[in-house]
Amino acid sequence: GPVTIQGIRYDSDVKITDVAGNLVYKTTSNGGTATWNGKTINGEDVASGVYLIWTATNTGKSKKVGKVTVIR
Repeated sequence: GPVTIQGIRYDSDVKITDVAGNLVYKTTSNGGTATWNGKTINGEDVASGVYLIWTATNTGKSKKVGKVTVIR
């Protein structure tokens, strides 16, 4: 199912990368929440593994990093 990222500032940039730093997905938060459907930017399912969630406001302040494990 989808991954919901909460507790971030409104209109923050959200990027999902693999552990090698390759961009997998990007979006903008809406009301402090962002959702990732587990797919790449191209719409393909991601492989099993660990993914990093990077968030920052559009001004570059209030940066946060999290991680999620996907098991298929």
